[in-house]
Amino acid sequence: MWKSIFSISTVVVCLIANGQQPTPPQKKEPIDFRPYELKLGMNAIRSARTAFGSDLITHEVEAALAMHRFVIVGNFGVEEHQHGDSFDYENKGSYYRVGIDRNFTKDKESGNALTLGLRYARANFNDQMTFTADQGFGEQNYFLENENLTARWIEVAVGLRGKVVSNLYMGFTMRWQFARKINGEGELKTYDIPGFGKTRRQNSTAFDYYLMWRIPFRN
Repeated sequence: MWKSIFSISTVVVCLIANGQQPTPPQKKEPIDFRPYELKLGMNAIRSARTAFGSDLITHEVEAALAMHRFVIVGNFGVEEHQHGDSFDYENKGSYYRVGIDRNFTKDKESGNALTLGLRYARANFNDQMTFTADQGFGEQNYFLENENLTARWIEVAVGLRGKVVSNLYMGFTMRWQFARKINGEGELKTYDIPGFGKTRRQNSTAFDYYLMWRIPFRN
């Protein structure tokens, strides 16, 4: 009996001792800000709207340079709108976005990314409107124009990129656009801002889908 009690006590003491041993510290990922990949791609939604729409021509490209857990992102796009039934409104210009994302995935080799980031965006554009109105002296044609318009805004962006095959990746970006400001407006009030959307909204949201090609720098 005493032999059994002694054996059980010995096992319990060993278990307690093992449980109190400190766990070895996990190895931290070394901080290395050397770029390890570049992704280049196009906004598939904008190109599709151009191909299948009649009142909008727009294209956008994106470049994303990854280093450690961060991604430097830049976009450039062009846009041309036409609106109107009883009037003709045209808006034409370009825009760019620059910012930085935090990548929450740890597997650099896969190239997959789940990101949250901030962007500064700016547009340069012109717009004009032609319409006919009767002010009591018969119908007259009117022409209004804004030249050298600029607009800027801030974006919070959530993105996801996943590997399809080889170095081809697909993914989306959801944007919350705010702090919009327009400079250069005259009598004609701007209806669209390239890269932002309708000006009747002070804040806006957008959803874009990208096709990307990955260029790895290191294995």
